[in-house]
Amino acid sequence: MKDDVIASLPMEQRNVLADIWQKRAGFELQVAAGFAGISMSMFELGADPYVVKIVGRAVRDEIRHAEISTELAARYRGDAVIWPTRVPVHTPRFEPAQGGLRLALYMIAMSCINETVACSVLEAAINQSESPLVKAALQTILADEIDHARAGWAHLASPWVTPEIKTQLPEWLRRMLSAKLRELVEDESPLPGEAFPSHGLLARERTRRIVRATLDDVIFPGFDAAGIDASLARAWAVEALPIS
Repeated sequence: MKDDVIASLPMEQRNVLADIWQKRAGFELQVAAGFAGISMSMFELGADPYVVKIVGRAVRDEIRHAEISTELAARYRGDAVIWPTRVPVHTPRFEPAQGGLRLALYMIAMSCINETVACSVLEAAINQSESPLVKAALQTILADEIDHARAGWAHLASPWVTPEIKTQLPEWLRRMLSAKLRELVEDESPLPGEAFPSHGLLARERTRRIVRATLDDVIFPGFDAAGIDASLARAWAVEALPIS
């Protein structure tokens, strides 16, 4: 596909964007590893077949996202695709949670928070991008992320997340949001690539506004609908991500 937006950039700037997409490929593989771990937990503990299928496909999807990222990085560089070598994988332990509670926490972290927020950020990036290749890449990724987010909400609505488990979640929700969004909230430096908005890269302040809106309009109402008290998480968001 011809892309004059990429082709018109000086090589120095193309290398900056290539590096961002190359790093993204590694991040996508980390997400694939996360969904692989969730799949193993579901095999062991049980889950709704609909959710198991989506989570299993998510491993494949995220590997494909890594492929897309490496291909786009190569396009920016103007050379061959470079596949990520070793990617560090960190699986949160959520101690002292065990069994169904730990699985619920994995699904909340990966799907209800990460993938739901990713959908909103990707949509904004697509609307902002002027590069046909970047727009196409982000649209492909977004289509998968919507399904990955649905899996989390479906799991919370299933009998596998019992009323007893739900009573233990409120403090965990606050802790997870604080941990996952710490860098976005506490760092004031520009996000990587935000000087290139026409290439779909968002500024930190806009990303903060998108995340806060997603919490208020989608994630917290989702917890409410699942019968999970999100008041502590809401209080955290009000303080950490104030609406200007």
